[in-house]
Amino acid sequence: MAITEARRFEMHLELKKRLGDDVADTLMEHLPPGGWDDVVRVRDLAPLKMQIDHLDKRLGAVITIGVGVGLALIGLQVQIMLTIANL
Repeated sequence: MAITEARRFEMHLELKKRLGDDVADTLMEHLPPGGWDDVVRVRDLAPLKMQIDHLDKRLGAVITIGVGVGLALIGLQVQIMLTIANL
């Protein structure tokens, strides 16, 4: 069941009656603002971590290929310049 702001307010009032203002305020400050449904758990993050790891590997491969192609193009350009210089 989702906790509405009205229910949170009622709970806060009841806590103030039973425990006093300071304790009630402290307890309410420790509750998440939207209820426990909005809190992320470690098990919720596990699939995201796997996706990030997969993307990291793919990005590493793309960078490696890009550097290799770049170096090949530089080598080709040097080869062309040397050929032109020898003409």
